[in-house]
Amino acid sequence: MSSPRGLAAAVAFLAALPVAAVCDAVAGTGEIAIHLVFALGAALMAFAIFDFRTPRWIAWMGCAASVFLAVTFLLQGVSQWVNDPALIHFAYQILGQGLEGSAGDLFLLWCLVVLLVDSRGWTRIVGAVAVALAIGMRGYSHWLSFHGRSLGTEAPVLQSLALLPFLWLLLEAARKRSVPARNSA
Repeated sequence: MSSPRGLAAAVAFLAALPVAAVCDAVAGTGEIAIHLVFALGAALMAFAIFDFRTPRWIAWMGCAASVFLAVTFLLQGVSQWVNDPALIHFAYQILGQGLEGSAGDLFLLWCLVVLLVDSRGWTRIVGAVAVALAIGMRGYSHWLSFHGRSLGTEAPVLQSLALLPFLWLLLEAARKRSVPARNSA
């Protein structure tokens, strides 16, 4: 296995929707659950990023983006849990508007570099499709935003495409690697 931490992070992200659905059905806390599971996944991914063979600068950028996302998701979940209007405003309006999207874009850039530099064989093909669809979704989201609309209101189902890179990263993390990973300068 090339990245046990990457595998755990990908599993956390992919489990977020089912966990949120169960929490919502049982206790009505689906929104809290999804943010907390995303926070866990992003925190795990921040450590896993260094398991992949990418230039050091892109690894640090991906790590910083993942840490920012982990903190943002955690604050969003906690703000909903404690129902503090000031914290909700900070977590959603300050961190969650453009900054969260920009961090997600930087993470997708890291995914693209992993795809081009480290991925091989059939997982590279899966990654190309997954990353292309996620980047396309983000591009459409930016286009809608430029025109005063949002993906959440126009085509909310497309937001699920953001999880596709984690399906690919699950496969990448689980594959065997003959040479240990290292970050180049």
